[in-house]
Amino acid sequence: MVSRDRGGRRERTMASADATALAARDMSWPDLPAGCPTRAGLPGVGRLKLTVGALVFLALTVGVFWYQFARIQVGDAAPEWGRLHWTYLGLILLCLPLETLASALRMWVVSRALQPDVRLWTCLKAEWVNVAMNLLTPAHSGGGPGQIYMLTRGGVRVGTALTISLLGFLGTMVGLLGMGLYSLIVSDLEHMGSLFMTSIVALGALATAMALAAVRPDLLRSALGPLSRAVARLAGGRVALRDWWPPDAPPSTAPVDRLDPLTGRLVTLIYDYRDDVRRFLRVGKMRFVWVCLLSLVFLFSRACLAYLSVRFLGLDGSTFRHVMEIQMALIFLVFFAPTPGGAGIAEAASLSLMAAVVPVGFAPYYNLLWRFATAYLPAIAGLVCLGNAVIENARALTPSRSGGDVGA
Repeated sequence: MVSRDRGGRRERTMASADATALAARDMSWPDLPAGCPTRAGLPGVGRLKLTVGALVFLALTVGVFWYQFARIQVGDAAPEWGRLHWTYLGLILLCLPLETLASALRMWVVSRALQPDVRLWTCLKAEWVNVAMNLLTPAHSGGGPGQIYMLTRGGVRVGTALTISLLGFLGTMVGLLGMGLYSLIVSDLEHMGSLFMTSIVALGALATAMALAAVRPDLLRSALGPLSRAVARLAGGRVALRDWWPPDAPPSTAPVDRLDPLTGRLVTLIYDYRDDVRRFLRVGKMRFVWVCLLSLVFLFSRACLAYLSVRFLGLDGSTFRHVMEIQMALIFLVFFAPTPGGAGIAEAASLSLMAAVVPVGFAPYYNLLWRFATAYLPAIAGLVCLGNAVIENARALTPSRSGGDVGA
């Protein structure tokens, strides 16, 4: 009888410990908004950052185009209405959706393996918002959060949305590496060799970090853990440390680390990323081959739009290969540009590299057409999609806040 009571107490104690562990593991960590919005803004990108980015983008864009128009002297050759090749304008219009469609399709290919109910329309909107946020933030820092935000609004889990975005980015890096190697080995742009080599090293480092997160997330957690605890000590009691478990750990196991809430959520996303990558590779490695091929289509169409713009203006003194090689260099420059959307840098670099193809009198018209086709137009579509999403979030938040006020 005594042993039975002891056994019952032991079972109740173990059940209580499991419940306590589960309760600790289920504590709320800061998260990005998913289908149910918690705020009307864009996660990870504040309004001040967007406002400053937009002002800097406009100032640099207006300044560089003013400079290009001011360089035109009396007597310089300029576009003439009768010499425009309208057939190439039709080809530009046909090629315009190709870049966005290729990027959206590679997102959809990944999502079909991880969350099959994602619609292609959701991926299209996410890609447009990605372009818009890249245009308003330095070094493409806002594109990923914007893309993830739109995917989560379409019902994608936050961790899965992060994986979809990162695998698409990895496909872009593979395409850029291929273009960089071609430029180093085959192209005639010898003076751009140092740029391509630096870019290849940077892309290799990024790819290594992404592979490390997928294969050995423990190493990243081991690096982030001491930083988290150091920040907590410096902040005193304002930052609390919490026990942390891997997402797939049994409930009765001891916590493997103590992290602040933000770092804990970041580490959890890293482990979710690892699990999603493994699941993606189990479903079919050929899907990633399609992601890389679609990335090449995306990059090729961007370069092809520049060639079509040159031909539309009536400039026939260059070959397709020469223009494409120059565009490869420009894609590298704009990709790593620190200014919002590469504003100022993209136009100035195009002015320099395309000088032998585009005369001074044609330069501002060509650059305006080129930037409008490859950046401005999809960014406008992205801003419309993002604005609608933020307005819907604000409307969804208003009743809940009103209800909370009434209840209070």
